[in-house]
Amino acid sequence: MNVRDLETLSIRSLSIFVTSCQTLNLTQCAELMGLPKSTVSKEITKLEAHFKTKLLERSTRNVYITEPGRIVYQHALQMLDGLHMLQEDVRTMEEQVQGLLYISAPPALGSVLSELIIPGFLKRWPKTSIRLNLSYSFEDLFAGGVDLAIRVGKVHDERLVSRQIGASTRLLAASKSYVQQHGAPQIPEDLSAHNCLRFEFNHTTTKWALVSGENTKLIDVSGNFFCSNIPALRQVTLQGCGIAQLPISAVKEDVVKGDLVRILPDWHLSENPIFAVYRGGINRPKKLQAMLDYLSEHKDVFALTCNCFHNYNSDFQI
Repeated sequence: MNVRDLETLSIRSLSIFVTSCQTLNLTQCAELMGLPKSTVSKEITKLEAHFKTKLLERSTRNVYITEPGRIVYQHALQMLDGLHMLQEDVRTMEEQVQGLLYISAPPALGSVLSELIIPGFLKRWPKTSIRLNLSYSFEDLFAGGVDLAIRVGKVHDERLVSRQIGASTRLLAASKSYVQQHGAPQIPEDLSAHNCLRFEFNHTTTKWALVSGENTKLIDVSGNFFCSNIPALRQVTLQGCGIAQLPISAVKEDVVKGDLVRILPDWHLSENPIFAVYRGGINRPKKLQAMLDYLSEHKDVFALTCNCFHNYNSDFQI
């Protein structure tokens, strides 16, 4: 039997046939299934035409199952039971918080998620598992099978639903050894005379937009190191190579411990919103809804702005 032969098999026909075999009465079968008796007869005839043999012997009063009919009945019953179990398994999974949740996020938020979000979520919902992919490229949630993406900045795909869960900014930082050797900028314009390490792909002179209260300044900066990887940029900064703008999530502990010091502490880069992004649709999987609710409960974790340094201001002045 080839694929086209299988396509002509109707689940409806098989279900009617099984019920007919169990009742041995087409009128009763029709009543049980809420169908006209003529429909029951047509579906059985259609099934017999498919198998090219008689499955039921029908008389005015009695219905008998033929030998081929018994074989079809046994296999059809198993198939319908399997389909019922499949539906139940899917329904149960949708109603319970369980299964694999695929999350994508930028590496700069990797430690926040792995330390402050994922462990607590897995303890609350032990039947779930999480695959976390850390990448600066925006994965296609439709093609890549990603359930949830954490993204910093505006979301431009109108097919996606976005929910803001926090905000992040970048501050200027350098190692103590760099400051001891080259001095610390006193005003934003002083940055033009320093080696500025940049999160980008090209080596040309670029502008940093610094914010302080209502004031914004665009400063031309240049330097001898640039890359599109925050951990690498942080390491080069720790080694005393220059001044970098780094996300607070990536350097907060370094600043608290004194391994890095804030440069121009009254200035910082503009805040960027942090969004939880997912595919739209009427039916949202329970595992996804549970994670969205958990993120909402822990929004303070994603308050990655200069406000989180209020308790340490005295430690960060140069």
